[in-house]
Formats: sequence, C-alpha cells, structure tokens
Amino acid sequence: MPAPNSSENTASVALSDAELSGRIQELRPALRGYILSILPHPDAAEDVVQETCLFLWERRGDFQPGTNFKAWAFKTGYFKALTHRRELQRNKVVTLSEDLLHRIAGAAEEQAEQIDERLVAMRACLADLRPEDLRLLQLKYVERRSLSEQARSLNAPPNRLQKAISRVRLALRHCIEHKLSLNP
Repeated sequence: MPAPNSSENTASVALSDAELSGRIQELRPALRGYILSILPHPDAAEDVVQETCLFLWERRGDFQPGTNFKAWAFKTGYFKALTHRRELQRNKVVTLSEDLLHRIAGAAEEQAEQIDERLVAMRACLADLRPEDLRLLQLKYVERRSLSEQARSLNAPPNRLQKAISRVRLALRHCIEHKLSLNP
C-alpha cells in the first residue's frame, strides 16, 4: 500500500494505516464474493476488488468513524462494478440491466451478512472439535486429499474414514445451527 501523505496524517483520520489495512484485508473475501455476484467473471471481479481496495485506501480520510466500514466498502465496490459493467456495455459485452444488477447486489449484501454470522459460529464449533476430527476435515477440505490418499496417510479403511467425515460434518452442522439459534 502507498505511504500516507503528510496532509492525510491528521487527527481527523480515526483509523491508523495499519488498522485500515487490516480491515480491508479482513473484508476482502466478502467483498470479492459480493462483487462476483454482480460481475460473474472472476478476473473482472478481482480487478474490481483491487480497484475498490485502492479507492478505500486512497479515500481513507473520507471514512467517518463510527459508521459501518463494511457498508462503505460494499457501496464503493458496487459503484466500481457498475463502472466496469458500463465499460463492458460500451463494448457490447453485457446484457443485464442496471436494475437487475442492483437487485442482485442487494441480495448478495444480505447474504454476506448471514455468511459472516455463520463463519463466526463455524469457527467456534471448529475450535470445539477433537484434534483427530479436525485433522480429518483439514485433510479433506484444506489439503483437498482424496479419500484413498487420506486412508493411506492415516492407515485406515476408506469406508471408515468416509463415515467418520460424515459424522464430523453432521456434528459441525448441528453445532453451527445451535449457535445461530442462540443469536437470533
């Protein structure tokens, strides 16, 4: 990220550069998903995410402390996506109307809020898993190993591993649903 200008390093900037950078990085996956809902081409969406993050950084002095940073970032991403869409439209590439994109963006923003709650619940539930259950999930979903590879590395029959993974996933789902029901 660029070095801050001395004129921007005033008391009116409530977030330090490190805090802002952290917020942008934390929000980036949700912002990418949101922009992908508007621009379904991953390369175009990534370009718009980059432009949005750069804009947020350059305009960090415009952020009003105490307001919703995520809403500001999503609104900025929305307008950056519309600008990108208009450029595509000039080249006769886009067929969706702005009204439809606005409705899609609204639905995606609501979905992002729900995803945040589910992620918090999932992290809490993952922390409660036994180490061996967590290892099974890591092999399957983080390392993306096939069932036969997992069976070889753990020296266990594949069908037993499949049942164990299913059991852990079911327990995880129930835990997440329970935690979500506690926070309506």
